[in-house]
Amino acid sequence: MFFEIDLNIIPKVRYIGHVTYNFPWIHFERVIDEFILYIIESGEMYIEEDDKKHHLLPGDCFLLEPNKLHRGYKEACCSYYFIHFKHSSLTKSSLNKNNICDYLLEARTNSLSSDIFSESISTSYSSYYPKMFTIKNETLLSEISSILTSAIDYYNSKLEHYKLTSSIKLLEVLILIIREFISDEKNLSINKSPKSSYLTNSLLNYLNRKYLIKITSELIEKEFELNYDYMNRVFKKNTGFTIKNYVNVVRINKAKEILATTSCKVREAGYLVGIDNPYYFSRLFKQITGTSPLKYIKSLNIK
Repeated sequence: MFFEIDLNIIPKVRYIGHVTYNFPWIHFERVIDEFILYIIESGEMYIEEDDKKHHLLPGDCFLLEPNKLHRGYKEACCSYYFIHFKHSSLTKSSLNKNNICDYLLEARTNSLSSDIFSESISTSYSSYYPKMFTIKNETLLSEISSILTSAIDYYNSKLEHYKLTSSIKLLEVLILIIREFISDEKNLSINKSPKSSYLTNSLLNYLNRKYLIKITSELIEKEFELNYDYMNRVFKKNTGFTIKNYVNVVRINKAKEILATTSCKVREAGYLVGIDNPYYFSRLFKQITGTSPLKYIKSLNIK
């Protein structure tokens, strides 16, 4: 099951916290008029919602719905985060999982190819959140734990706007879970090895750091100790770009930043992003942005 959510709307946190039961405990029975997000840190929880039983384990993120009876059905030790919140645009989706994955994958591709200086958003704020999702990535679990701990600290401080600050932290967590969901689904849908997502992220980090140097297939093979054609296929399936195309997009976006914020000339901007040939730079700039570097500068009203 999935919920359609408008990520441009901040959820309204009413109550947030973390609890640890070191002795067997069973969840009490209730009906409540708000969403509750449980993220299991350790142990296990046995919870039933509208007669459907769920056995939650570490890494599980489970969203309880408003106005539905939920209660425990078995005792267990458990440590978990809980967030009670309302959201004016979080509703059940009628789309199936495949359609939702296609939508989110397209959003990922659009975001990666977006112009960081454009005022328009790279992807729609409309997204989809899974009712139940298991986070297997230990690094992400640690990151979410840190965010929620910070949110709880803000909440408990009761300083001005403490609920707003906690709500913004919750929105960050929801976005991270959506991102991880589509990354996991992509790995399953194209029958890739479990390491492919890690490889793509490693390539992205490498290319974003090394775009200034001449990046060749030999250099990348030496760096990652893998066949370049294989890496290129995996990278394109994950991002929609070949490695070469992605590097060029990064370089041109950096060049746009230089032209927009400094007095550098076109030739200098090209050199600063690793492109020595000014004619090639201008051609590539127009190919990617649809306009020449000089016209881009004029559009910024730089005098």
